[in-house]
Amino acid sequence: MKRIKLSLVSILLAIILVLGVVPASAKTLSSIKKNYDFHYGLDVSTWNDSLNMTKIKNADVEFAIIRIGYYTSSGGHLDVRFKENVRKCAEAGIEFGVYVYSYVYTKKANEKCAKWVHKNLKAMGNYCKNPKIIPVAYDIEDPAQVKAVTKKKISRSYLHKSVCKFCDKVKSYGYIPVVYSFQSFFMKYLDITKLQSKGYKIWYAQWPYFYHLDTTVKKIMYNDTVADIWQFSDNLYIGNKRFDTNVSYTPIYDYNKEKTSLKIKGLKDTYSLGNSSSKTPSFKVYSGSKLLKKNKDYKLVFFKNNRAGTAKIKVIRYKNKKYFETKTLLFDLKPRIPQNIKVKSNYRSLELSWTASKGADYYEIYEQDIIDDSYNLVDISKKNSYTDSFLEPGTRTNLKVRAVFSRPDKTLYSDFKKVFGYTKYHKINIISAESEDEGSATVKWEPRDEDCKGYEVQYSTKSDFSKNTNKVVVKGMKSSEAVIKLKSDKKYYFRVRAYDDPDDFKVYSVYSDVLSATIE
Repeated sequence: MKRIKLSLVSILLAIILVLGVVPASAKTLSSIKKNYDFHYGLDVSTWNDSLNMTKIKNADVEFAIIRIGYYTSSGGHLDVRFKENVRKCAEAGIEFGVYVYSYVYTKKANEKCAKWVHKNLKAMGNYCKNPKIIPVAYDIEDPAQVKAVTKKKISRSYLHKSVCKFCDKVKSYGYIPVVYSFQSFFMKYLDITKLQSKGYKIWYAQWPYFYHLDTTVKKIMYNDTVADIWQFSDNLYIGNKRFDTNVSYTPIYDYNKEKTSLKIKGLKDTYSLGNSSSKTPSFKVYSGSKLLKKNKDYKLVFFKNNRAGTAKIKVIRYKNKKYFETKTLLFDLKPRIPQNIKVKSNYRSLELSWTASKGADYYEIYEQDIIDDSYNLVDISKKNSYTDSFLEPGTRTNLKVRAVFSRPDKTLYSDFKKVFGYTKYHKINIISAESEDEGSATVKWEPRDEDCKGYEVQYSTKSDFSKNTNKVVVKGMKSSEAVIKLKSDKKYYFRVRAYDDPDDFKVYSVYSDVLSATIE
């Protein structure tokens, strides 16, 4: 995977990349279904040519694992774009680790390899000054190591211990040790269980066909344990460049281990989606007691600040116009408060609907108690709708709704949206609709025996009242008929409902049956 394999396919792909042509069947990182609780990243090397890290960051890339080079029995060989890629990642706010492709298999050689990696990271100065946040991966997959075991130069157990020698050495320098290989190599030559028990991260390569690809769930390895980082594709595109692509189930380093002089004041723990402050929170950045100026002393890079969950800001400080240090800030984003709630009144029920809230996994609906005015949870719905049934006709019900983002380790709630509605009164009984005089119709009904302000008589030339619909209002609870001026020689349809207006809110009965009459 990390070496160049000269085959017809690789030659063709190289030509495609040089020409800047993306195959019609190519998949992009932005097109695959993602789990935004996870972290998506690339591994990059000289074979990817010069990269636009801002464009890559904008394609939902949070991290990169950069090839530092390869190591043979004659020593280390630096990747020609290693320094460039480190600088570009750091200045774009993309977290990064490194990997070294290994051709060696002895303990002594692997210890020297670890020292070589440390030497070159240290040489990057401020870009790599904090080893505790840099994963260092040992890429073991070469036929030289396979041959050493199969020809019995070394045992499988010795190869495993030799890998551990590298990992322990980089760990002693403060880095995060990682072991990379593909499934069959792990199965035949290494012991994942023992590697994980020693605290090394496992970077696991297995590329399913795209129609089998699911990066929304954690990758279970052959021994029923979970990978730390899964390399799920060697064939995803960003722009016209093809990448090996990975998903990490935790951040690739511990933000609490960042060493920095930067102090932050004014950043809240939680913001709400839908507010401008959620996209660009306002806060102040200090170095010691000195207040720094945005876009002069530092810049900000945002990640995941357009969806519910944990968002991230990289504060990147410059000193004398050169990269100096970074600080990672985390804050929570609550789902957006439910919008555009509509209440449909029925005889004994209320139907609520609202615009789906960004970031919501489900909704909680509360109803106010008529005795003590407290609100009680009455339903949890994954749909953006709710029906409150078995209510008394003509009564007011107060409700409130909130959106919920839920994960095993975190639950975030939107603010409540309050609504109320009245159920409809019982159905009006229409008695007759007749054209007794030329150019008019007389509509009669039974008056309600309950309080109401009056009645609406609706009429239309369509039986479903979809067009040419009008109404007349007849005031008074005891009213029982309406005379309506209409066009002669036309058929009309009629229906009646009672209305009231408690709390300045129109409340209606259910419509009567429909009667028709042809006007004389």
